[in-house]
Amino acid sequence: MSFSDTAQRSELRASLWAFRREFYVVALFSMIANVLMLTPTLYMLQVFDRVMVSRSELTLLVVSIIALALLAIMAVTEWMRSRVLVRVGMRIDDMLSTRVFQAAFDASLRPNAARQGRAFADLTELRQFITGNGVFAFFDLPWMPIYTAVLFIMHPLLGWLAIGFACVQGGLAWASQRLIQQPSERLMLAQGDEARTLQNKLRNAEAVESMGMLKGLKQRWLQRHADVLLQHGQTQGLQHRLTAISKFVRYSQQSLVLGAGALLAIEGELTPGAMIAANVLAGRALAPIDLLVSTWRSFASA
Repeated sequence: MSFSDTAQRSELRASLWAFRREFYVVALFSMIANVLMLTPTLYMLQVFDRVMVSRSELTLLVVSIIALALLAIMAVTEWMRSRVLVRVGMRIDDMLSTRVFQAAFDASLRPNAARQGRAFADLTELRQFITGNGVFAFFDLPWMPIYTAVLFIMHPLLGWLAIGFACVQGGLAWASQRLIQQPSERLMLAQGDEARTLQNKLRNAEAVESMGMLKGLKQRWLQRHADVLLQHGQTQGLQHRLTAISKFVRYSQQSLVLGAGALLAIEGELTPGAMIAANVLAGRALAPIDLLVSTWRSFASA
């Protein structure tokens, strides 16, 4: 790595490090929100195992009021952490925009500078990732072991099911990234090459028409376009197959956890309320992985 590359990376790292307090605040809000996300699980346990047994309307009213208050606090904390990240993204853009402009201008003065036009697009992509939902996966992921531990407290079988599906989803995400990366890159290169070629030919449209080269040019472009369409179809087909497998795993997880809870309830090792609550809790435990998988491409790009 050259000295300039190291300096540029250090500059970006220093810019991000300047907002470490804001990131600590987001982590604090994430902690509060993730703890309060246990509210629906606890509410189900109270309703099925306490209210339904005692048939007390007063107990149901009190439990519902407490649950609504906790959910309101959770909504406020999620809104606050989103607001903090939006401000961080805007301040990072304000801090680096002048520097990026100067770097892009300097790059345009050098020969063979192919990416100077991408400078501001890269900065926008970084800002959009920081202010988007994908970054929340990194703040929510550390809480996955806590949700899994609660499932283990309910019953070890439920905890092992959650761990098993987490491993399956993680392995599927890794395999999907390995399988789709090269075809996607080849497709992007082919589409860019096709667009550049057509643009260059259209610049000389009058000369092409006057020299009778339009028919041959059209045939060559149609052949190139057919190759791009073939690559597009193959890449999209692969991506759709991987998406279908991911949905199958996600929906199977919901059904199997509920089925396992029902089996434990039949055997008297779990209450009906815990059966429903475990299904919700397992979905919540695996939610950060789903979000990380869906936003991994934008994270890698940023």
